[in-house]
Amino acid sequence: MTSHDVVPYLDAVRDHLVRHAVPSPLSVECTTWREPVAVHLHEVGLGGLASALLGWARTLGGVTVTAIRLADAPSVHLTVVGRMATGVPVHVWGAVRYERAVFPDLPRGVEQDVELATLHGWARREVAA
Repeated sequence: MTSHDVVPYLDAVRDHLVRHAVPSPLSVECTTWREPVAVHLHEVGLGGLASALLGWARTLGGVTVTAIRLADAPSVHLTVVGRMATGVPVHVWGAVRYERAVFPDLPRGVEQDVELATLHGWARREVAA
């Protein structure tokens, strides 16, 4: 493997950021296997993260959303998975504090699908606050 192997993925992320007004990443991880691009967002609170994920979801194809409550931390990772216009898959994620009232049926270490409508609801909570 050479550094040139990840260049197409980095180019795809750069092009996506230039073309779309999506929330800026805190970090971007590129690999040459399985999930080549992971974008980490640093939004505060559930409403802020939901809004940011929706911003990315609107610019991707084939979007799915998942939530996983970490086994060793009091947090939940929310992830939007989709494809950029170049066809490169991207995982855009962020973390929020686990709250039983928000995630009552999310056991530790289990990944569950989340409806886009749920993200919209969480985003609206931020606007109302």
